[in-house]
Amino acid sequence: MSVNDINLGNLHKQAKPVQFVFAGLIVALLVVVGYFALIKNQWDELTVAQQQEEELRGEYKIKAARAANLENLKLELAQIEASIEVLLKKLPTSAEIHNLIQELHQAAAKNGLVLSVVAPQRVVTEGPIQRLPHEIQVNGNYEQIAQFARDVGQMSRIVTLSNLSLRHENKSQSKLVFSASANTYKAVDVSETEAMQSATN
Repeated sequence: MSVNDINLGNLHKQAKPVQFVFAGLIVALLVVVGYFALIKNQWDELTVAQQQEEELRGEYKIKAARAANLENLKLELAQIEASIEVLLKKLPTSAEIHNLIQELHQAAAKNGLVLSVVAPQRVVTEGPIQRLPHEIQVNGNYEQIAQFARDVGQMSRIVTLSNLSLRHENKSQSKLVFSASANTYKAVDVSETEAMQSATN
């Protein structure tokens, strides 16, 4: 029997094996149609949901790590703020600038040096801090100058040395001329800040 001999209208009269074959084909066709009609959409939705779950798990791990580290960050912030407060207290006030100049002279005299030049330079405002540079110059041997620089670094208020220059005196090879910019710092006064803002407006 060939396929051409099968009449679908008389399928119920065909032999059992033929009926089973056609029944199997119909079931397979229904499964395929059902898959594409229902299961595929649900499968795609499941795949998307699984991807979203992985993304949410990743976000959760990041946020959980941040939350676990939050207390440490708060503690570090408090320590930084305390350090800044200590540093601000080491900044001289306007009234203390004169005392710092005296301390520079004392540091030089302590090491057998004379502070031959102390020339204030233009004040530089850097945010809430003002830098007050003074050009200084001393003459002496290497050991005296080195100890003078160390003593400046240990003064009661913050003083830094920059633009360092060391050269021989014309008259003596044993004597050196040390030039530098001695920088001290102070917090900008509120009144000064308001005055500057009024001037710009």
